[in-house]
Order: sequence, then C-alpha cells, then structure tokens
Amino acid sequence: MTLLAAIIMASVCSAQTLDEIANKYYAANGLEKLENAQTMILKGNVSQMGMELPLTIMVKKPNMVKVLQEFNGMEIIIAFDGEKAYMVNPMTGSTDPAEIPAEQAGSVQQYNMFRDTFMDNFKAGRVTLDGEEAVDGKPAFKLTLTTEAGEKTTYFIDKETYLTVKNVQTVSQMGQEMEVETYIKEHKVINGIKFGTKIANFVNGSEMGGMTIDTVEMDTPIEDSVFKL
Repeated sequence: MTLLAAIIMASVCSAQTLDEIANKYYAANGLEKLENAQTMILKGNVSQMGMELPLTIMVKKPNMVKVLQEFNGMEIIIAFDGEKAYMVNPMTGSTDPAEIPAEQAGSVQQYNMFRDTFMDNFKAGRVTLDGEEAVDGKPAFKLTLTTEAGEKTTYFIDKETYLTVKNVQTVSQMGQEMEVETYIKEHKVINGIKFGTKIANFVNGSEMGGMTIDTVEMDTPIEDSVFKL
C-alpha cells in the first residue's frame, strides 16, 4: 500500500496542467521578446517538387505581411497592407496585382510570424490537453487547438524543451480529406526568440517538401508602402 501510494503521488506531482505547459511554452520560446518587436524579415527556401525556391517573408505589426517567392525567374508576391490582400502571380500571364477575396484574405496571416497559434487559442480557451505521445522517440504533450471557425489542429510540444515539434491537421481538397503533418526539425535562437528554422511537411504519410529559414532580422525599419501593391 505504501509503494502504491508513492507511485500515485509521483504521478500526480509529475503531471503538468495546461496552464503550466502554456507558461513554460511562453518562456521557452521567448514570446515576451517577440511581443516587444515591431518588424521581422525572414529569408530562406521552400522545398517543392524537388526544387529549392527562394523565399522572403516581411512582417510589420499589427498585421502587415508580404511574401515573395521566386519560381523559374518569376517573383510571386502576396501581401496584406492592413486592409486588403493582394497577389501578383506572373504564372497566370499577368504581373498586375489582383485583390484576394475578403473570405480568403485571412489566409495571408498564416505568414504573420508575430502570431503564435498555440498561445492565441490558449488565451481564447480553445486548447485541450489530450495526454502524451512520442514524436521521433521523444515524449511530447498532445494538445488539440480549435480555431474560432471550428477547425482542429493537434499540437505536440516536447516535454523537455517546451518547443513545438509537430502539428497535424485534416484538410479537405477537391472532395478528399488529407492528413497534413508538419515536423519542426530544428530551432534557432535569434534575439532571445526561438524560431522553427527547418520544417518538413507530409501529406497522408508522404513527404511533400518543407521550408528552411536561414536568416531572421528583427526591428529593421520597413515603410508601410512596402506592403501595398
């Protein structure tokens, strides 16, 4: 009985509440420093169809975003100027900016690196702790995030580092459901902030490219006009 009581007590003491996980996640990722920054410029590459495509992401608070991606000598641009979203896609035969419909404009904010999906949903009370599960052989907390629109994503936060190592989402495309897994393979500390700098994507278990971030510049002045097309 004494041994059983000790085992139960050890289990209770080692258990982490959702609040504790969120607090440690916030500290481990340096999110306080991120909140104090005003601009960010990230440069790297996107892996797609066996090619490495140069990528630049520029973000300015509160919500201005610009993404530039090169493909076959052409530059594809998407931008949100704080009010409207636009795209320039030479692959369509035109280099003129085209406004992105309002119902799709929100998708540009996925490139807003000042937004932390986990903390945003935690503060809104839309995160549940669903136990633990190993990722690449290491124990991780398993959590479900539910967006305001009702979309669910499963997050895995490493138990030792409190960094996100994987997320999983089921998406529908052309009438078919697909499981999209994103693995954050590497993190780098820049100005006291942890950035996921090597990301691999899998669709239904098959690797489908990813992204590598080489440099991150914080608080470099950027004029608002840069985000207007």
